[in-house]
Amino acid sequence: MTEDTGNKEDSENHYHLFSERLRKYENKLVEFFVDIGTRKRVNPKMLKISSYLLIHGSLTQSELKELTGLSMGTISTFLSVMIGMGRFQKERIPKTHTFEYSYSGNLEEMTIRGIDVMVSSLTSMGVYLNAKKKQLKDLAVQNKKGAEHLSQRIDELLDIFEFYKEVFPNLYKEALPKKT
Repeated sequence: MTEDTGNKEDSENHYHLFSERLRKYENKLVEFFVDIGTRKRVNPKMLKISSYLLIHGSLTQSELKELTGLSMGTISTFLSVMIGMGRFQKERIPKTHTFEYSYSGNLEEMTIRGIDVMVSSLTSMGVYLNAKKKQLKDLAVQNKKGAEHLSQRIDELLDIFEFYKEVFPNLYKEALPKKT
């Protein structure tokens, strides 16, 4: 966050931390987080707010309103819920009536948990695809058009899943700080 210099222009624009070009990447990242979360049935508005807080570190409600396009009431409600869940915190900005909100958890733990969830999802999807592959073999025996091709594609996906299930856990284990 930038320091408040009292300059109105600075206070209005300090949450625009990124240039327009980087802003496009920021929006894609937020879309990615929201997409993943909504697949887990998390409220998209809460995901949008938490995504911006993770990206920026800390933001005020006004900054969140500008970034998310959500109403102040919606932002206030979701921030209260998120703080109640224990993963986010609020701190008063000195000499103001304004609060900054930030993620209070450990990003390393969150990343590891995300990778664990992804590996678990790949495993579940692998079980599903293996069951479908057996059904496709039965259809291939009956000379059903496309069954053999689809079975080959499933084999390719299963190979990729196995690769990811091996690589991702090893990546985060290697990325962990070495304890001395």
